[in-house]
Amino acid sequence: MNGFEQLGLSGATLAALADKGFTEPTPIQARTIPLLLNGETDIVGQAMTGTGKTAAFGLPIIERAVQGAGHVQALILTPTRELAIQVAEEIASLRGGKRVNVLPVYGGQSIHLQLGGLRRGADIVVGTPGRVLDHLQRGTLRLDRISFFVLDEADEMCNMGFVDDVRAIFEQAGPERRTLLFSATMPHEVLRIATEFMGEYEVVSVRPERDETPLTRQIFHEVPARDRFEALCRVIDAEPEFYGLVFCRTRMETDRIAEWLVERGHPAEPIHGDLSQARREEILAKFRKRRVNILVATDVAARGIDVPDLTHVVNFALPQNPEVYVHRVGRTGRAGKNGVALTLISPQEYRKLMHMASSLRLEIKKQPLPCVTDVIRAKKARILSEMDAVLATKPQVAYQEMALELLNTQDPELLLAAVLQRAFGAELDPRGYREVGNPRSTHDVGTARRGGSSSDRVVFKAAVGRQHGMTARKFVDYICQHAHIRPFKVQNVRIGGRQSTFTVPESDGEAVFRSLNKSTRDGRPLISRG
Repeated sequence: MNGFEQLGLSGATLAALADKGFTEPTPIQARTIPLLLNGETDIVGQAMTGTGKTAAFGLPIIERAVQGAGHVQALILTPTRELAIQVAEEIASLRGGKRVNVLPVYGGQSIHLQLGGLRRGADIVVGTPGRVLDHLQRGTLRLDRISFFVLDEADEMCNMGFVDDVRAIFEQAGPERRTLLFSATMPHEVLRIATEFMGEYEVVSVRPERDETPLTRQIFHEVPARDRFEALCRVIDAEPEFYGLVFCRTRMETDRIAEWLVERGHPAEPIHGDLSQARREEILAKFRKRRVNILVATDVAARGIDVPDLTHVVNFALPQNPEVYVHRVGRTGRAGKNGVALTLISPQEYRKLMHMASSLRLEIKKQPLPCVTDVIRAKKARILSEMDAVLATKPQVAYQEMALELLNTQDPELLLAAVLQRAFGAELDPRGYREVGNPRSTHDVGTARRGGSSSDRVVFKAAVGRQHGMTARKFVDYICQHAHIRPFKVQNVRIGGRQSTFTVPESDGEAVFRSLNKSTRDGRPLISRG
């Protein structure tokens, strides 16, 4: 493939691309950019999510933009506010030294900030349909002189019911515009938009060649519905560096799964439409900085998430249709990196998944769920890697002196085991995982469960908290050590300043109450019933 210099881009744009480390265009960019720079026809572009569609239309728009024009020259519509922000940032990063103002407009942000940006002069506006319509009705945005009208993620625009809004926006767009429609899939609704709103258009469709090795490995695990969460935990724990998205069907489910993952020691956050824009941006910032490595999301909330180095996309809930599957899977295996798209299904969902794979002409391979032995082996490897990293730095002298003292008085093997247990708690205890049923021998189609029992749970209050140096992991380890129960039975842990709360199955409640209150040194009760 030729480099960007073969596509007709200016030297300033080539320099901006070089600064970003881009040397070779993706297929959709190689085919689309020359058409937009040299031709005058409208374009319908189809390519998988993550293949560089934003630069495919963004670079020609920047090239054609006139500095100081005094009016909006391009409008880019996106289905979600996250995607609007992402597209605006990407186009702004491609400007180089060209003075072209890019303004995102979307609901959830103060409209006064957007009004200020429009008054100062926006050359390229990237927005969601609702907020763009709002500005058009206020008279604060005019589209009569735009050169480009872009519909990004057009299939999602249709799925989310924005067709009427798009139609109303088109009615106010100038007739001299070029219309560009980009989409990962081409359902009938998208083609209807092209027929209704575009003149003569050229279709640019980029699909992987049959002999091309896919960057995303697509697999599924078949488990009873009641064991779905346990299966998810095994998948995460069996991976050395899990960094991915877990897709759920509802907002309530995202909250619940994220909470359960945190209880199991995984840094996770939910993201869905009920969260404020500020909270969503905060969560996404933490995710991109890897302070959170698992994002539990609904399809709508995840549509603007573009993180190039995700290792996994997990379908905790099977997508409703093949188009949604395509969008989910496209979020890993990006920027030339390998990824895994994993789907958890119950036996009753097998036919639906196979139908989806057939309609998409994909091979989704069945694999056995990682067994507990595999998970423990992966955890051991991770601990050894962490130890190597620590040893690569010079330990503090105080600890070296202390180590020598302990080695002179303790058995070295037992001493090191005690240190590892102190550092990693019950990480290597296989009792932290319960058995996952044989999917072909069960007819259970109920919801996922966390613990080993579906009975009622007992709430306890403990007279310790953060002020006593307590963390969730230390707290669970302490309970399990003294009450002799498995870690997954201790749930709903909340560590407060001076006291904490947790729950255990009702069948274990009395034993936990007696054991923990017996373990205190001063004789005062450690826990009480909540």
